[in-house]
Amino acid sequence: MDPNVFETPMTPAQTRIADAAIRVIANQGFDVVSVRTVAQESDLSAGTIQYHYKTRQDLLIAALVRSSQRQAERSAPTGEHTTYRAGLRASLRQLLPIDATCREDVAVWVSYGAAASTRDWLAELYVMTLGEFHRTLEQVLTQAQEQGRLREGLTPTMAASLVTALVNGLALDHLNAPRPDPPAMEEALDRGLALIVTD
Repeated sequence: MDPNVFETPMTPAQTRIADAAIRVIANQGFDVVSVRTVAQESDLSAGTIQYHYKTRQDLLIAALVRSSQRQAERSAPTGEHTTYRAGLRASLRQLLPIDATCREDVAVWVSYGAAASTRDWLAELYVMTLGEFHRTLEQVLTQAQEQGRLREGLTPTMAASLVTALVNGLALDHLNAPRPDPPAMEEALDRGLALIVTD
């Protein structure tokens, strides 16, 4: 798998198609993705879909790449928070199902995580994506350690795994809740982060 797949910008048409594939996955499931279902969801012709993405596998890769891009855009630090933990919480909350778009991306990650266990080509991409997330977290948590904000006994690598487990657990717990409760998710996220970093 080409690691540059995450760095290559999508055209507006490719973005529209990938966003439609994400909606299909979030609302109907991973196995429902096809040229036909994505064409229906995007209001584009099947020929247009196939022009940009030749195979179903290409569509699925595009959806994961786009979901990763969307999450990265939303969770980019803004620098407008008064404490270190508040800034980290603000970024990580974007990875939880706090609104419709975030819910789509959480559904994609859950679906791909399950599908990757039986599809080698997807496992490689999924692990690559997760590895990039861990590297980013480790950089942030290395800075926390340098500033004396990482809890005693934790390394940035260990803390990155704990943060990932915290976010994944909260995402799974709240993904299909009948009534999403963003404040409860944020409070749980903050309490978990307080065990990993200080203000």
